[in-house]
Amino acid sequence: MEVERISTGRVRPKRAAQGVRRYLPGDWSDETLPVNAFLVRHPDGLLLFDTGQTAQAAHPGYHPSWHPFLRLARFELEPADEIGGQLDPASVRWVVLSHLHTDHAGGVGAFPAAEVIVSRAEWQRAQGLSGRLRGYLPQHWPLGQPVMVDFTGPAVGPFPGSYDVAGDGRLLVVPTPGHTPGHVSLVVRDEDGGWFLGGDLAHSVDEVPDAIAAFCRDEHLAVLLAHDATLGT
Repeated sequence: MEVERISTGRVRPKRAAQGVRRYLPGDWSDETLPVNAFLVRHPDGLLLFDTGQTAQAAHPGYHPSWHPFLRLARFELEPADEIGGQLDPASVRWVVLSHLHTDHAGGVGAFPAAEVIVSRAEWQRAQGLSGRLRGYLPQHWPLGQPVMVDFTGPAVGPFPGSYDVAGDGRLLVVPTPGHTPGHVSLVVRDEDGGWFLGGDLAHSVDEVPDAIAAFCRDEHLAVLLAHDATLGT
């Protein structure tokens, strides 16, 4: 199998990591982070882990101006950076969303024929007025009913349950709550190891929780994260 990183633009955080001043206009960092998605080539079809951001997010009015959390990042991308134009959407069989924040689910509309997989906890948390207050943007999701995962499959390493996407043990969705309560990651197993696709579990490999980092070392899994600046521009 192969895993390919696909960049869907950049995100610019505020200069200050903490404090009330972050919510005021301006004071953007000089540095940006990538917004990565990952394409997995499995023998039974292509799987896309996260769909990155939509170029509409760079335009005024896409994010509600009243929401303080949505003032903490500025997305920088053009329509050509959207994921739907970087591959053949009809060729994607599965889409696994680590969670439903806009920079991970923003491009999902390009894949109407794919089976979209999300944790039940994340889906339920994002619904209705309470979901919008938490910073979700369901008004921008062209989704029907996704496959909602409850992790009734066997435990895997430090993870209490799993969901086997292809039925062969090579694509395992596992719960990694923290960034959001319903956040998930994907274990991709190949003959000599594989990959651990962690979404927003951490921003860099050094920040991955110890138990998960040890599991990845033992299983020879390369850790790939959504906003890891070491993965390129």
